[in-house]
Amino acid sequence: MSPSSSFSSSPVHLLEDYSSPNWVTPKAHIRFDLDVENTIVRSEYTVRWNGVQNVTTLPSLFLNGEGMEFLSLRVDGAICDPEEFELTPTGLLLREPPSKEFLLVVENKISPKRNTALEGLYLSGSMLCTQNEPEGFRKITYSIDRPDNMIAFTVSLVGEKELFPVLLSNGNPVATRDLGTKQEAVWEDPFPKPSYLFAVVAGDLKEVSDTYTTLSGRTIQLKIFVESGNQEKTEFAMYSLKEAMRWDEETFGLEYDLDLYMIVAVDDFNMGAMENKGLNLFNSKLVLADKKSATDETFESILGVVAHEYFHNWTGNRVTLRNWFNLTLKEGLTVFRDQWFTEDKTDPSVKRIKDVLFLIDHQFPEDAGPMSHPILPKSYVEMNNFYTVTVYEKGSEVIRMLSVLLGRDGFKKGLKYYLSTYDGQGVTFEEFVSSMEKANGKELPLFRNWYHRKGTPLIQVREEWKPETGEFRLHFSDSEDSELGLMFPIPVALFDAEGKTLQDETLTMQGKSLSHTWKGFVSKPTASVFRNFSAPVKVSFERNEKEAAFLARTETDGFSRFFAFQEVIREKFGISLGSSKKIDKQVIFDIFSHTLQKKDSFPKDYLSYYLSFPGLTNLAESLQTFDYEEIYAQRVLWLREIADHFLPEFQELYEANRNHNPNQNREEIGKRKLKNIALYYLFHSSLDSNRLGNLALSQQKNAKHMSEELAVLRLFSEMGHPLQEESYLTYFEKWKNDSLVLDYWFSVQVSFRDNALLKAKELLEHSKFNWSNPNKVRSLIGAFARNPLSFHKADGSGYQFLSESIIRLNAINPQMAAALAKLFQSAWLQSGKRPTFASEQLKKISEIPNLSRELGEVVSTIRKGWGEKV
Repeated sequence: MSPSSSFSSSPVHLLEDYSSPNWVTPKAHIRFDLDVENTIVRSEYTVRWNGVQNVTTLPSLFLNGEGMEFLSLRVDGAICDPEEFELTPTGLLLREPPSKEFLLVVENKISPKRNTALEGLYLSGSMLCTQNEPEGFRKITYSIDRPDNMIAFTVSLVGEKELFPVLLSNGNPVATRDLGTKQEAVWEDPFPKPSYLFAVVAGDLKEVSDTYTTLSGRTIQLKIFVESGNQEKTEFAMYSLKEAMRWDEETFGLEYDLDLYMIVAVDDFNMGAMENKGLNLFNSKLVLADKKSATDETFESILGVVAHEYFHNWTGNRVTLRNWFNLTLKEGLTVFRDQWFTEDKTDPSVKRIKDVLFLIDHQFPEDAGPMSHPILPKSYVEMNNFYTVTVYEKGSEVIRMLSVLLGRDGFKKGLKYYLSTYDGQGVTFEEFVSSMEKANGKELPLFRNWYHRKGTPLIQVREEWKPETGEFRLHFSDSEDSELGLMFPIPVALFDAEGKTLQDETLTMQGKSLSHTWKGFVSKPTASVFRNFSAPVKVSFERNEKEAAFLARTETDGFSRFFAFQEVIREKFGISLGSSKKIDKQVIFDIFSHTLQKKDSFPKDYLSYYLSFPGLTNLAESLQTFDYEEIYAQRVLWLREIADHFLPEFQELYEANRNHNPNQNREEIGKRKLKNIALYYLFHSSLDSNRLGNLALSQQKNAKHMSEELAVLRLFSEMGHPLQEESYLTYFEKWKNDSLVLDYWFSVQVSFRDNALLKAKELLEHSKFNWSNPNKVRSLIGAFARNPLSFHKADGSGYQFLSESIIRLNAINPQMAAALAKLFQSAWLQSGKRPTFASEQLKKISEIPNLSRELGEVVSTIRKGWGEKV
């Protein structure tokens, strides 16, 4: 399906213009006569006046509608004459509504098969399914398609038995009817919801069932629907769902409110998953998994995303949004809840490390780039473009700060107050923050500024020691030039020379600065600040190398210990860039040695992260130096020196963790990660490359778990090893009939080194690549654009490849095209003519015919952000 409207004709939506709707549709009965080519939709609405009560003349009623064929309109049973309404490219206008409450019936036709944008009702494989967040419902039928219009839906689905034996919608099944070669299923959702939470699925699907008994004794039916042959890959998703239900009850007292909970695995899906009430639609990669075909990272993603969508039942569905500007109200809050859940189910330090590394690698650059925006955007053209790492991940960090400021028990109390007070309503972040204040009897005035201030604050930390009085003082100051002062927690620990904790408390900064003094010390303590990454800020803390190294060995908080070591490495690494002198790495060797000697005292998965050397993009972002070739060359030298220095230790680590079982428990996950990190260092050592290659290839061929197998592919690809092609072929022959597993294969081949462009172009022509499948697009084109060595080639060829891919996708899936276009943001930071080359490609995209509003907004924003600097 071509884009429904172009960027040039798209209005800008402003937060300051928001007003509640004049008309609402509290009840709707939607009937679908399902057909792959032509589906007929009949929508019957109870329409009710929602505006000021003393109005003398009722204003017109506008129903959103895009990309569909209008058939008929009735008002209170009478067919409307053409002069009574107007059809526009964006909807239907009823000029003179008859009264303050009336019945409206509209019929239209849509083509799921031609809907390659994967919004509204579309075809995935042989299945019909929907994606309506944020504004897909208007591509199904004419409607008041906005989150503050709460609707009680009844849905009738009629379809051929042979094609659509399974017919699903939200809520509870209330009736079925045999119609010969066809059948009808009627669903009713007792909870009013916005149209973005509406869902329909129809297809030949297999059901995997289970039950969950709530703490109050209710039995909930759990069902996962998949295509035939995938039933055995749902065990972990079902386990994750039951764990999430139990955790939400035990942690927040939130019990599921329907008797049936359904998940459907969809192969063609723009997002990760969707929390439609009672009927969650998931990208197949976040449902289907077994130890042979999924990595440990994939299993953890499934755990977190299944929980995330389930948690939305309360934080997003029962209490929803008043408008799309407040997207972070449900997403930031629910990301925080799924992170908390995953921390409880895994290692909290490891989970926190991964989340913060992701934030630094992805959200910090967005904050610093042309598409920077606060977590509460003030305007948008296409709402799809604001499903960003800022709204989600930074939004979750803002919520996490509340849990630190109020304590976890205070946060639970506030959430309970919020959900009970606003159940069934669409609200804003203000109701949420106010609920936290009221429930805890604590004012949080400056905290609200986090929703309005864009960019990453830089906090300067300065220490002051007075040996004559034993006073130690810390000064914190917000160095950013912003009128929006902030409120955030600063957990601080002070340690003596032996590593004993002298002080452990949480300070609260309000405004632009804070100073705090401790007394009674006989010697200067070592301070650890912003422990566990208590606020989404950058910290400038000028202290000597010994203190950071001391914390890297002795900090009692696992997260802070890890980042203290990262700080030491980055400082030394930064000095080595552009220097011909050999850098003294003894302080780093000492920390490695100390850690390896104590390795048995650490959980294995934590140890694997602690021993990992910072990656290319992490080093570039942290050091704000973007000469990737130089960073890469120095990084290889560093890895070689570390590997050779600790060669016996890494060999021992590999052998000690070589034998394991493929279970998904912390011990076995840790063994796999330690074995793989040890192998990574061994490959960078001076050991014989052929012998190491055969060792790795043996690991791949005899793997009991995908994490072992994929680690070898990544290693061969990153090293450019002579055996990489044999490794690729071996993998492909084994997994060529499993589309999800081949996504790894596509991604690995273009994610490393500076020669990935030829491989990317070759893979675009591969029979297993599919332009219409978002997972394939992300795994190949997206992975290439996240490989800085190839994407940022000096001749601009990487930019041209991405541009050509985006132009093709504009006509297929505008949402995917816009998501890829955001990756151009990093080009501005590059040296030489790279920004000019990138700018030329963006201009080329902006001038294509039928530029979609999704892609047009992204390209326009980036170009405007770059301004005249190119």
